[in-house]
Amino acid sequence: MLSAPLVKDSTRRLAVLGTSVTQNPVLKGYAEKDLGIALDLVTRDGETAQQQAALSPESFDVYDQWFHDIDLSWPTGSLMPIDINRIDAFDQISISALNGYTPIKDKKWKSSAPVERLYVGPDMSLSSHPSDQISMMPTIFNADTIALINGGKDSRDKVTDWSDLLNEAWQGAVVIQKDSAICVVEMLMALTGRGDLEVSDISDLSIEEIDLFIQHIYRYLKQGQFKGIWEVEEDLANLVKPDQPLLCSLWWSGAMRLRAEGHEVEMITPRQGYRGWFGGLALSQAIPDWSLDAAYDYLNWWLTGPAGAYLCRQGGYFTNLASVKNYLQQHEYEYWVEGKAARFDIFDNDGHLLYPRGSIRAGGSQENRMAKTGAWNTIMPEHNYLVRKWQNLPWAL
Repeated sequence: MLSAPLVKDSTRRLAVLGTSVTQNPVLKGYAEKDLGIALDLVTRDGETAQQQAALSPESFDVYDQWFHDIDLSWPTGSLMPIDINRIDAFDQISISALNGYTPIKDKKWKSSAPVERLYVGPDMSLSSHPSDQISMMPTIFNADTIALINGGKDSRDKVTDWSDLLNEAWQGAVVIQKDSAICVVEMLMALTGRGDLEVSDISDLSIEEIDLFIQHIYRYLKQGQFKGIWEVEEDLANLVKPDQPLLCSLWWSGAMRLRAEGHEVEMITPRQGYRGWFGGLALSQAIPDWSLDAAYDYLNWWLTGPAGAYLCRQGGYFTNLASVKNYLQQHEYEYWVEGKAARFDIFDNDGHLLYPRGSIRAGGSQENRMAKTGAWNTIMPEHNYLVRKWQNLPWAL
């Protein structure tokens, strides 16, 4: 599968900047074995990775992150276009998934849908108009939501939407995610769902709307609505206790980690829709020749199946289902992707029981769940102003 034979067995290393969502020793080992190259995984939290990708292209070769980050890194010139003619399985990538399976002509989320920043035009602008160059190669994606943790059946029936994160009944028992591009979208859906706030475009707040939004979050902070915040999934270990019900803004990978540890975790299907996100791999503008060849081999490896299957067992979806299907057992594929009842027990990658036989994934199939995306992770035009306000909130109250 190697496109550049001289890459194999080199003493040089390929630097991959990303987060713990996709960077782990298991996938690193798979890739190094299959490719015959050495990887340096530069693992950061989301916002630190964003800053490094946008300002320090010489510090990495491949950027493994989320599509909404392109709005920060592409304008700085830190990334180079990817030639799709060097991506062997590009025709197997599900482009429609980048728009929540909504036809592009029925454009629903304005500038928020990942497909709007996929293709590179002759003037280096990004759009959904097909070309031979892309900004980022699509990989993992999902529709994330609220998790009810150790809450029991009675609580489960009462949690129906993002607005429940701000419900007085859960005061002091709510955990949210710190990343502004993620949590702001969730809090906006919660505030608008409660009628606390009205905005003209959830993906593009004005300065005045940002100020009002921050005032509302400050009020809930002072009232003690939140038990805590998490930046990386490891933080959840200090927040989740077996005998303390929580309502948590949670990624599916984090939910599966908690279930493997024995916690009861129920993922809610919100009335307003899920928060969608899409991951991918991009190339540094400063990448040297050897690393460029190695990077294309690495991108191609991601579409061969092992990585996608591994991440599917953490609750994620993968853009090249044809390859993933070869690395999942049929009943796993039916459960995770098709939304069918599990014919056998469902286990994670380490052999921990996640769901017993007969379980059905919350929200149904991949296509049904992604089609219910209410909003995508978003970098707004007034991002810098919003982030300063967001970070200055008294999170330690």
